[in-house]
Amino acid sequence: MTTVEEALGRPDTGADRRARRVAVHTFRPRRSWPAVITGFTVLVVAVVAAAEVVSALAGSPLGLIPVRPAAAYAQSTTWSQPSVRIASAVLALIGLALIAVALTPGQSRWIPLRTDDPALVVGLTRPALRRAVATAAREISGVDGVAVAVRGNRIRLHVRTCLREAEGLPAEVTAAVERRLTELAPLRSLRISTHVRYAED
Repeated sequence: MTTVEEALGRPDTGADRRARRVAVHTFRPRRSWPAVITGFTVLVVAVVAAAEVVSALAGSPLGLIPVRPAAAYAQSTTWSQPSVRIASAVLALIGLALIAVALTPGQSRWIPLRTDDPALVVGLTRPALRRAVATAAREISGVDGVAVAVRGNRIRLHVRTCLREAEGLPAEVTAAVERRLTELAPLRSLRISTHVRYAED
């Protein structure tokens, strides 16, 4: 039987790389709200423009879009005018903002776990990861309470103890959490920082 440590120590094969790509792609956070808002805006503009064109072809334009004033303004306006430059700059900034929103990854609710099988994708929610880490920390003697925060690739532990002194306690808690993470085998390494609050004299 292959243990978790042996599996993690195997060389990175082609199947393992494919499994990583599939897991990362599956649990990649989606920017759904910006896409919905942009799509809805484009849809409204397209519907209004189509209605205006069809009504104009039918001989009774709706007048939703001031076509004639806009055409007259376009004919009498040059690219060097300040209004055109300002409008172009605003549109360019909006486009850059949309590109930045699309490229910037959001906060994922899932932590992808390593499976080495492209056909099997496993993920752990952040609350479940916090509970697993807290349980591992509570198993250490002298730990009375644990508060866990997961932000990005960092895990912060705030440990309470009734002991007045325990120099090795932070290292023991960190080691226990590392062992638990080794069992879970997340795809990306997680940094652990442990802070211990000792009992007051």
